[in-house]
Amino acid sequence: MPDHESTGATPGPKAHELARLYLDTLEDLMDPKEYTDLRVLTFTLLEAMTEPISPDDPPSKRHLDIDLTPAVHDEWLTIMGILGSGRMDQQIVEVGDGSRTVVDSETAADPEALRTFCAQVRERNRLRQEERDALNGIEAAST
Repeated sequence: MPDHESTGATPGPKAHELARLYLDTLEDLMDPKEYTDLRVLTFTLLEAMTEPISPDDPPSKRHLDIDLTPAVHDEWLTIMGILGSGRMDQQIVEVGDGSRTVVDSETAADPEALRTFCAQVRERNRLRQEERDALNGIEAAST
């Protein structure tokens, strides 16, 4: 199962409905500030997916005034999993490099598949960190 990177595809109505249902159930369960932050993250994502991206204001450059607590992070992963798969049987797993991601229940229940998946995610995370470090080095050298 792929981790939930942007594929350019907008989630279908079923995925939207399931994510909305899940988000609605959290309203009475979460701290009000954390719930508000989770809603901001969710609706910012959905807005970004339905609007054309302008080179002058890509969603990644928008500042969100939120506190990404562990509870908000975990619920955000779950909502991303629902939007990406259209399923509500997501499980959050430790990747092994200090990060976590979400997988479907079949992957979570299969130790070999889960090991393989986590190894792939760790490798992608390592490559992304190398890219960030290189870009930060270029930025620092140019200032």
